[in-house]
Amino acid sequence: MPNWFWLISVTIYGGCIGSFLNVVIYRLPEGKSLVSPGSRCPSCEHNLAWYDNVPVLAWLWLAGKCRYCKTSISIQYPLVEAATALMFAGLFAVYYMTDLRWEFSTPGHEFQGTWQIYAVHAVLLAGLIASTMIDAKLFIIPRQIPWLLTAVAMVVLPTVVYLGNPFNLDKLPSALHTLGGWIGAPVYLSGLVPRARTMGVWASAGGAAGLAISLLLLKLKVIPLSFADYDEAYQAHVSAQPTPAKDEGESWFHYPHPRREVLKEVLFLILPILGMVIGAWLAPRGDYALTMWQSVLGGVMMGYLVGAGIIWMTRILGTLAFGKEAMGLGDVHLLAAIGAVLGAGETIPVFFIAPFFGLAAAMLMFGLSAVMKKRFQPIPYGPYLAGAAVIVMIFRESIMGFLKPLMQIFDILFMA
Repeated sequence: MPNWFWLISVTIYGGCIGSFLNVVIYRLPEGKSLVSPGSRCPSCEHNLAWYDNVPVLAWLWLAGKCRYCKTSISIQYPLVEAATALMFAGLFAVYYMTDLRWEFSTPGHEFQGTWQIYAVHAVLLAGLIASTMIDAKLFIIPRQIPWLLTAVAMVVLPTVVYLGNPFNLDKLPSALHTLGGWIGAPVYLSGLVPRARTMGVWASAGGAAGLAISLLLLKLKVIPLSFADYDEAYQAHVSAQPTPAKDEGESWFHYPHPRREVLKEVLFLILPILGMVIGAWLAPRGDYALTMWQSVLGGVMMGYLVGAGIIWMTRILGTLAFGKEAMGLGDVHLLAAIGAVLGAGETIPVFFIAPFFGLAAAMLMFGLSAVMKKRFQPIPYGPYLAGAAVIVMIFRESIMGFLKPLMQIFDILFMA
């Protein structure tokens, strides 16, 4: 079937997903159900008919107003729907209609062969869009979004490999030989799914076990929760300010004891780090064979741990150095999810490309402030990570080729 048919199909599907993302953006931060009640006007609360929910088109033929109460409908709704549709279509075009991601469009392995991987990446795109919109508006990233992205990667990617799709694995060697040999598969498999060698699989399993124990100890209050009194300190600070200062919101508030609190997070991280070290030490040596799905599952877990670790260490070191909270834990969860979907090696360029988005945004806001004589609220870091992830998804081959010498350092753990 021609790629143009699939391109149109994923565009329409992306618009429908964008409509759902509007629900996520509006309801999730408020703790409301995403499925009940159904779509309705937030002003008059009248239930909307299906034809009032057609992505983009409904907003146009309603002239941006509710059919029932005539209240204006935010332009955010069609913009999110259109952006999601275009990004789904753009990702499909890059993967299957260009040579930028050649491993997706290798002859004999077109859309019908790798659509599962594209679908997981599209889910990541949707999560990045929702996270960006919420973070830009409220300076938070609801953890349910990166948790869902991680769960999809952890379940879907090893499963499709285990079932023999999309790689015709019945024609490939059944095992991976590690610590001295590349994956026993054609080169077009490179970059499609995260993969790990034996030591990486064992290290990620140990890190996951350490993380589970730390979470249990946190729940049992053996490990203290960091910034537990943040809301209390914020409210006390707001109450002491005059009305104009209160209107500026949380951006002017600095928690009084960030160094003390961030050290509590170091306690939390000790067990995952120790678990990774023990796992790597216990990993079998020599001619030990991994099945493909085990390698992929290990790659997903390694991507999660490396992504979280990069941002978390930056948060801790930055907070200790500057005396105010650097990065948010939402950013930790977001890069962890990106790593789970794309792989451990890919988190490195995402981490280093994101600041360039921040610099561009800062320069833009500085210019707009000078022209409009108006102070613009700074944008949190989550959207920059999202933008960097999209760049890596599109230009992965060029970026990873440029970073090949660095990737060889980590080759004993995972395959880049």
